[in-house]
Amino acid sequence: MKINKTLNVFLNFKNDSVEKNEIKIYDKYIAILSDLKHRDLTQTHIQLIEAELDTLNLNTNPDDRKKYYKQKLSEFQSFLKDRLALVSEGHYTSIGAGTGIVLGSIISVLFQSLLGAYFLLIGINGGIILGAILGGFMDSEAKKQGRVLIPKIDKNTDYKKA
Repeated sequence: MKINKTLNVFLNFKNDSVEKNEIKIYDKYIAILSDLKHRDLTQTHIQLIEAELDTLNLNTNPDDRKKYYKQKLSEFQSFLKDRLALVSEGHYTSIGAGTGIVLGSIISVLFQSLLGAYFLLIGINGGIILGAILGGFMDSEAKKQGRVLIPKIDKNTDYKKA
C-alpha cells in the first residue's frame, strides 16, 4: 500500500473515531507516515516500506480496532528500526532506563546484605539515571545521523492534502 494511501486511511479513521485512545494511535501512524513521506528515501526503501504496509493489512475493519492497530503499529515501528534503522524519539532513552532498572535491582539485591536496605533504592535510581543518560546519548547520536522519526502533528494542518 502506498504511503500516501495509508496516510489517508488513517486520516479517515481519525475523523471517524471518537475514542481518545484510538485517535492517539492513529495520530502516531499519521506522524510516522508524514515523516516518511517527507524524507529523502531511496526507491528501494520506499518499496520496502510499501511492501511492509501491504503485509500489515491496515485497510481492514477488525472487531477491536484499537488493539489491532496498536499491535500493527508496534510491528511497523519494529520493521522501521530493524530494516531502515529508523527509531522514534526517545527510543534509546526508554530502553536505557528500563535496562537500568533491571541491572540496578540485580546489583542492589546482590550487595544489599553488605551495604543495607538503602542501597536498594540507590541502585535502582542510579540504574535508571545511568541508563537514561546513556540512552539519551544514543538518541542524540541517532538524531545527528537523521535516523529519528519525529512525530509532529500540527492540529492546524489539514492532512487531507496528503
